[in-house]
Amino acid sequence: MPFMIKPNVPKFSDPAQFQEWKIEVESMLISNIYHKEILRQAIRNAIGGKPRKILTTLKPTATTEEILKTLESNFGDIKSGESLMEEYYKAKQEEDEDISAWGIRLEELLQKAIDRGEIKEYRKEKMLKTRFWKHLGNTELKNATRMFYESDCSFEELRRKVRKEEQELKSAKEPGHPKQVNVHQMDNHLKNLNDLKEQMKEMEKKINTLTQERQKPNDQGNTRTWNNSGQSYKRQSQCIIK
Repeated sequence: MPFMIKPNVPKFSDPAQFQEWKIEVESMLISNIYHKEILRQAIRNAIGGKPRKILTTLKPTATTEEILKTLESNFGDIKSGESLMEEYYKAKQEEDEDISAWGIRLEELLQKAIDRGEIKEYRKEKMLKTRFWKHLGNTELKNATRMFYESDCSFEELRRKVRKEEQELKSAKEPGHPKQVNVHQMDNHLKNLNDLKEQMKEMEKKINTLTQERQKPNDQGNTRTWNNSGQSYKRQSQCIIK
């Protein structure tokens, strides 16, 4: 039997918060814990600000379902399922959006699309996991969690892993934190350095060889000179002993 106590319905005065408020109220209705009439009155009392004016358009005897339906038509998301899916396929993590907020935004989009019959419930898990990881804003974070994404983990497990890696990356960049050495990267640097040394040695050998060839004396036996009449003649480089 439903309780006769007054339920603690959250206040609703900001139209932008309607979706969250509606989910909370629907949860109370489904639980069947509270007496219907007591819950209906508690919901009316919880509505304030601009949304409260909606109550003047309803009869005093309006049911909880009728109240929610009227509020939905005024403050609910009126986007079509097609528009929601278009928004989903364009979604990517914003620069100032943390991992939790990014995941929640995707979940909200897909849940609305499901409510409008645009996609089936069973597709939600895979679509969340794919879009969430592929459109992370941090490439370093994506590389650190790639193997986990490619495994059979659930979306919740992936989100938890990404959040953990994000925290570790932030901690590693904090002042005074010991930097981790990337062994593979270090090996590549050493290999490039050794290759450069070998190239320098080869270049040094070629320069020495070229220098030695230029410093060799002219080994020809005859040289050419000129006489007083301007005619050239050959002079023997060998000494003639008289």
